[in-house]
Amino acid sequence: MHAEEMPATSTFFPDRTDLAKSEATMRSVFVFLCDASEEEVSAHLDHTYPTQREPWLSSVGDDPYLYIDFYREGPTEFEPEEWSDLVERCNGKPPVGVMADVSGRHPGDQQALDFVTNMLTHFNGFAMDDYTEHLWSLEELRTGIRVLGHPFFDYDGWWLERGSTWF
Repeated sequence: MHAEEMPATSTFFPDRTDLAKSEATMRSVFVFLCDASEEEVSAHLDHTYPTQREPWLSSVGDDPYLYIDFYREGPTEFEPEEWSDLVERCNGKPPVGVMADVSGRHPGDQQALDFVTNMLTHFNGFAMDDYTEHLWSLEELRTGIRVLGHPFFDYDGWWLERGSTWF
């Protein structure tokens, strides 16, 4: 996929906290962690998000923005070639998958980026969003590259490109 550089600052998205729940759509980000066990990842999540586990919550104040849990469906939800490529990138070992569902009540841009960069700072692996099949490295996330003209988790950009919005 074609990647081009962009500034590391994130795009501003208007505040959408006034949306009715029925108007909002939950979105997801994933991390695939190589050379880590579920026990190690669980201990890190417990330390980082201590208020609740499985799912772990990332909140702003008392309001949950992210619902975080293990993602074990990769081998069945991915195309076989795509899963094989991911396993190969992890030195032949299936990665530990973690998914964060982003509440439809909030944009969650910064929270999603903070989650994936935190996980990739502590574990070797890749991030993925709902909008590309690209496996994002920590360096790509930190430098703000674009894939197919979009930064990581650019739900607004993808929806606008298709003539709609995410809400």
